[in-house]
Amino acid sequence: MLPMDAVYYQSFPKRWRSLLLLVTLLAPLFLLAQEKRTGITGIVRNERQEGIPGVSVMIKNEANGGIASMQTNASGVFRFPVLTAGGPYTVQFSSIGYEPALQSGITLTEGTTQQLTIVLKESTSSLNQVVVVGYGVQRRKEITGAVASIRSADLKDQPVTTFEQAIAGKVAGVQVLQNTGAPGGSMSVRIRGLNSISAGIDPLYVIDGIPLSNDLKNLQGSTDVVNIAGQASFQKSPDPLSTLNSDDIASIDILKDASSAAIYGSRASNGVVLITTKKGKPAGPPVFGYSMYAGFQQVSRKIKLMDAYEWAKYSYDAKNNAYLDFRPSGKITDDNATRGNSNYQIAPETLPYLAGQQGLVNTDWQDALFRTAPIQNHTLSASGGSDKFQYYISGNYLDQTGIILGSGYKRYGVRANLTADLTSRLRVGVSLNPTFDHYDLINSEGPWTFDGVLSNALKAAPIFPVYNADGSLATNRQNIWAFGYSGGENPVALATQIKDKMDHIRNLGSAWGEYEIIKGLKFKTFFGTDINHFSRNYFRPSTLGTYKPIQQGAPTIPKGSAQTALSTNWLWENTLTYQFSVHDKHKFDILTGYTSQKNVTKASETDGTGFPNDAVQTLNAATITSGTSTESQWSLISYLGRINYNYDDKYFVSASIRSDGSSRFGANNKWGYFPAVSGGWLISNESFFKVKPISELKARVSYGTSGNFQIANYAAYDLLSSNGYVLGPGAGNAANGAGLSQPANPDLTWEKTLQLNAGLDIGLFTNRVYLSADYYRATTSNLLLNVPVALSSGFGTALKNIGKVRNSGVEFGLNTRNLTGALIWNTSFNISANKNEVLQLGTSNAPIISDGGNGTISQLYITKVGSPIGSYYGYINGGVFKNQAEIDAYPHYNSTKPGDRKFIDFNNDKKIDASDRTDIGSYFPKFIWGLSNEFRYKGFDLNIALQAVHGNKIMNLQRRFLYNSEGNANQMVEELGYWKSPTDLGDGNTMRPNRVATGNSTQPSSFFVEDGSYVRLRNLTIGYSFNQRLLRNKVQQLRVYLSGQNIYTWTQYTGYNPEVNARPDSPLSQGEDYGTYPLPRTFTAGINLLF
Repeated sequence: MLPMDAVYYQSFPKRWRSLLLLVTLLAPLFLLAQEKRTGITGIVRNERQEGIPGVSVMIKNEANGGIASMQTNASGVFRFPVLTAGGPYTVQFSSIGYEPALQSGITLTEGTTQQLTIVLKESTSSLNQVVVVGYGVQRRKEITGAVASIRSADLKDQPVTTFEQAIAGKVAGVQVLQNTGAPGGSMSVRIRGLNSISAGIDPLYVIDGIPLSNDLKNLQGSTDVVNIAGQASFQKSPDPLSTLNSDDIASIDILKDASSAAIYGSRASNGVVLITTKKGKPAGPPVFGYSMYAGFQQVSRKIKLMDAYEWAKYSYDAKNNAYLDFRPSGKITDDNATRGNSNYQIAPETLPYLAGQQGLVNTDWQDALFRTAPIQNHTLSASGGSDKFQYYISGNYLDQTGIILGSGYKRYGVRANLTADLTSRLRVGVSLNPTFDHYDLINSEGPWTFDGVLSNALKAAPIFPVYNADGSLATNRQNIWAFGYSGGENPVALATQIKDKMDHIRNLGSAWGEYEIIKGLKFKTFFGTDINHFSRNYFRPSTLGTYKPIQQGAPTIPKGSAQTALSTNWLWENTLTYQFSVHDKHKFDILTGYTSQKNVTKASETDGTGFPNDAVQTLNAATITSGTSTESQWSLISYLGRINYNYDDKYFVSASIRSDGSSRFGANNKWGYFPAVSGGWLISNESFFKVKPISELKARVSYGTSGNFQIANYAAYDLLSSNGYVLGPGAGNAANGAGLSQPANPDLTWEKTLQLNAGLDIGLFTNRVYLSADYYRATTSNLLLNVPVALSSGFGTALKNIGKVRNSGVEFGLNTRNLTGALIWNTSFNISANKNEVLQLGTSNAPIISDGGNGTISQLYITKVGSPIGSYYGYINGGVFKNQAEIDAYPHYNSTKPGDRKFIDFNNDKKIDASDRTDIGSYFPKFIWGLSNEFRYKGFDLNIALQAVHGNKIMNLQRRFLYNSEGNANQMVEELGYWKSPTDLGDGNTMRPNRVATGNSTQPSSFFVEDGSYVRLRNLTIGYSFNQRLLRNKVQQLRVYLSGQNIYTWTQYTGYNPEVNARPDSPLSQGEDYGTYPLPRTFTAGINLLF
């Protein structure tokens, strides 16, 4: 039986019941509206007048001791709406990265609300800054290793497509190389030099606790689709970091020394980069954000080449010199029939140019290939939450058209970071980041015989047009050997007619739970996945000529390939942390844990030819020429532990150890152990330290071990490969079989790095000047080398751990607050120097001479004891021989004539041969630096960033063909200063033109090694933040800006980009330039909006 009031309620008609319920719910709001509250509210802003989220606000009633606290919401707003009249009240404000503020003596009268506007100044002191370290966080004062941090505020002034671009020049000891300017292209980050000669050289990237592994990078196709080795292989794999949206990043922490990175054990020898993405705030209503920029990109510089008339005359001289060398009795007026050999014949197409006829074709192939390319990026986000649930959700779209025809990149991504407190002790979270990338690829890296677009454009004769009279592309014009000219194809046709598409789908996600067992003791379980699916489709139409095995003009047989790969990576971690203190002075932070990780990668490739026509591009219409599939996997099991001790915020000690078991290593060395220890002394907290100008002084020292497990999955095992053999009597019959292709090595083990680091942090004048200095010395042993073994084994070499290399250097970082009034001026400067030296190469210390994976020029690099890894190897250029008397007086090749290249007799044996080659330069810079200046005045802000590298060399292989003096292809305009006669020496360093190269003029030599030093205006951004009084209530923040990236580069390098690194994954061949996609200059306009 229902209660009487329930019966009475149900007797009402339905619409009256609804009205009654609505009035009942709204009644308290009417009462509150009539009640005049007593309280304090306000907003906390930075010096840009932007609201600061997450500021801790504590209010104290000095009369009765009552205390209340909260955090500002995403707009920087705080509210204490119900307070007792009277007071006085004191309000304290504190936030990481800002100086604390205090507002005191506030007296409240009944029914009034006090409004406060607080401006927090940024602090150069980093002692209380929270820093993400391996498996946890620490305050900066507790850090005893070398850790550099970058916050989201440092990224927003640089609208970039990848976060690596934003950190270039920002961190001492960290060199960022933009290997290619191609849309979506990869970058290389080098932390304190190079530690390996055959294993991986990239740092470990950890995004929200998930260590990344780019297992797609090392996939190699086994077929030759266009009759060009490697053209259709997996030479272009997706960059695992390209899927990360910079707008989602909250912080980047770089672990540079072994003690801070050793907790990651076998993957930490190249350093560790920890990336933390944004999370929701436990206060306030939802905050929506929209960030966008749009603009254009252009090639930042062109290579200066001859025009059609200059090249025709140069080619004419080259042909005549070659002819007269061959037939001294000949004359330059001899016709082609008399000359005979095509290398001596004059092309009829050049005759009008030689006659000076005007109005002829004069093609600038670089202008034909490059374009002004649009770029746009959009991010929409929502964040918020309560004390029980927080969320951050964002969506991103990036569209980058390449500055070379036919190239482009698009990215679509979503991120969701959710955190919930299910109980007072149980906290859980989920993170999801699905992305889709699409690449329009061109082959920009490599020689023209590999369909290299840039190489073809640079060598193409300017006397040929881009288009025919009917508007069609002029193909085959240069695809001839006639008259001794190098073959090639219209680069615009190569860029636009070859279809090379790549799609990459990725899902990076995790789920975790943390339970507080007792106060300070927490158990956390974490499961993460990184799933990558990659597909690439390639088609080369019949309209293009070929180069191998013989020169062939179009039409040719269409060829294509289809490739797919799937990489599945999962991680499960369980950790136990215990934080406690004894008598308030002894503070402990203890970590122990277990992790397991596994990766499985599958790939397949199918190649075909004989497509019926160019319109049908699917392999089911072609004749399948080959098909391959591969599957590989690796696993890692680890145990880890760490203890941090802090005594009275003065003395700090940290010790850690990690034990890794990997499937990649030999049966006798499956497990590796990586201990580390470090200590710090905050001298400025001592009672005896009273040096007034010094506001902060801290000493640090660390020593630890880390490893490198970036080797092939099955390098320690016996491997079989298919082999054909003859079976039966007489001639027998061919049969297929399998044979041992690699011997097992059960002793194969980790490359280990032992590193010592000593550092000093000094704050002056209340930290308006803050200096950090570090010295390090890292020795890597057990380097993997292929060394000779007994022939009785059936193999010439085997992989063993017998090498050693050392990196040592110094780093300095300086931050200053120059002006702090209405005009604010902050400066950040860093400089570092590293020395790389090989200490051991096996028992005999025999040098390693190789092409480093170049594939076109052998014996290009040398690695030897006492020198850096991968030095350039060749002859020393001595200029050109001025006359016959100089030739007679100095060692030379038999064919040498006046005006030919002169090489130095390095070993003084009175002859020029291979033994005169030596190391002729290194890609390692002597020092690098970065300088940033930030200015703010009222709502305006200006950021200027410079980045510089000094003392490095570049092997410019493009110059080897554009400065070869043969005249068979277009040449750099500097070659016009060539030797003409014993009385007209030209610039003294440029050979005479000669179509038939003499004196081995194209041999790798110091002539092709250039100074790669540069100073680059990396970023220039000017912005304006609107005063909130000018905005409507629904708009919390609005900033507009104009920005330029890579605006200008001061350098003597003659190539496109001195930051080039064509072989980023090969330790033995760093710093090579061979038609690398130029780095664009970018100009954008953007907005940052919160509402």
